[in-house]
Amino acid sequence: MKIKKLLAIVLAMSMILVGCSSEKSETTKDKEENKSGVNSEYINLTMVKPTTINPVLNKDKSVGYIMNLIYDGLFTIDQNYNVVPQLVKEYSMSSDGKNMTIKLKDANWHNGNAITSNDIKFTIDLIQDNTDSPYNIFTKNISSVSIINNKEFTINFKEAYAFSKDTLIFPIVSQSQLSGKSSTEILENSKNLIGNGPYKIEKMKDREGMTLVVNEDYYEELPETMKNIKVGIVPNEEDQVSMVMALESDIASISLGDLSKFYEDEFNITNYEGRDYESIIFNYDNEYLKDENFRKAIAHAIDRKLIKEEAYIGNARLVNFPLNTKSKYYDSDLEALSYDKEKAESYLNMINLENRDAQEDIDESNEFNIQENQAESSEDSKDTDITNKDSETKNTKKELALNEIKDLINKINLKIIVNKNNEERVKAANIVSENLNAIGIKSTIEALEDDDMSKALSNKQYDLAFVGWELSSVPDARDIIKASGYSDAKLTGYMDSIAVATSDSQISAIYSNMQKYIRDKVAFISLVIRDEYIVKNIRLEGNSEPNDFDVYEGISNLTIKSK
Repeated sequence: MKIKKLLAIVLAMSMILVGCSSEKSETTKDKEENKSGVNSEYINLTMVKPTTINPVLNKDKSVGYIMNLIYDGLFTIDQNYNVVPQLVKEYSMSSDGKNMTIKLKDANWHNGNAITSNDIKFTIDLIQDNTDSPYNIFTKNISSVSIINNKEFTINFKEAYAFSKDTLIFPIVSQSQLSGKSSTEILENSKNLIGNGPYKIEKMKDREGMTLVVNEDYYEELPETMKNIKVGIVPNEEDQVSMVMALESDIASISLGDLSKFYEDEFNITNYEGRDYESIIFNYDNEYLKDENFRKAIAHAIDRKLIKEEAYIGNARLVNFPLNTKSKYYDSDLEALSYDKEKAESYLNMINLENRDAQEDIDESNEFNIQENQAESSEDSKDTDITNKDSETKNTKKELALNEIKDLINKINLKIIVNKNNEERVKAANIVSENLNAIGIKSTIEALEDDDMSKALSNKQYDLAFVGWELSSVPDARDIIKASGYSDAKLTGYMDSIAVATSDSQISAIYSNMQKYIRDKVAFISLVIRDEYIVKNIRLEGNSEPNDFDVYEGISNLTIKSK
């Protein structure tokens, strides 16, 4: 389950703490004027000292957020985690899903030169030539780029892939600025000052940071109130938070642990859906857990709302499938299996009974037919006696079977493993243990250190495991589903078909069916996606639209309070 993590963009196993909050009210109009050390004419941001500001080679998240203001890509991710066109004016996919033809918008670089098809090809080649680029994985399926003219080109893929469009979110860099430069030169800040986004670099000094000004020649309409930005340099992410606390910076992404440091009269705190997905997986080496009815009993026994409110303190979103809940592919109309103790107990009583009852019904039917044939000449009262006797025999057998199941359940003690360093998951595990005990299933919780947790998962030394994944920008849930350990022919069919779907409508339809099937089979139990936070100095007005790939999304909507 070890997966490479890429600049907050690719799928990775995640055991980190995250959290959430609600929107805080805006109060106290004058405090910041007296305390704040920020430049009042600018929105003030920070980033960790960059190794490079080349946006396709940079690996630091805080630098990447700033580069998102300066560089655009072919496509981008909106606040709902859906991929939408950015530099792309029109696009079409071939019927076999292996070629995407794109027409660019009439957009320019910050030096006034037009963005061309050659810039796209150069960027893709640069990423492919640098295997340590965080975007390299997104170009592995690209075989070539065919130039049609300055504004049109075709990206040729090695294989059809339903989410090819979602991989084209890397920033586009200028061929004229970087062509012919050495591997060292392309990292130099002086070679990466010309972007194509809504902000352009007016000046940059290594120690002082950079000044960003509004790109008046941007290809899209920008708000007239859009403010210029100053970006300071700090040693690490912790100092980014400290700068906001000291009123020396206006905006920062913060953790749950930092949340209590910020007061309502000086800051606005916005929570948004993050990418940390939490779930419970089953060990299918356990014979009991192979029984669908047993898994359904567990699912109906678990109070997910209580887990959200008490384990995650309300700082999360209930989820039924490993996709962001606002994704166009997530079926929000499909409800999870309800928390229902009676249903849970009824499913427990059906464990291994369906096949037994079917066989018993056959045996009893045969026995009854024999008796009926032998008694054809008997009186009607005798037939009635036989029928009643058979009914009593059947009920007696069922009672014996139910007692056998109860005895079996009394012997079960499920081993639940959880990362002891993840407080929310430990709390969730205790709630689940109590829920299971309420329907007669005993369990033992083992809270493990990171390494021991990984070993237990690898060696299948558990019955239920609380795990987390960091969702990718590419809404391909198959890796998470495979890692759950559940597999059958129908699910495999869904997985195979979604990989080669050629339209959004096809993907949505397959995902909807897959989501329902996984729910009904209880292949695994989805719990929540945790929230993330942005804190803003109260001197800023307006609403931004952050997501975990771009925390400054919508910064153009922010204005500065007048004195």
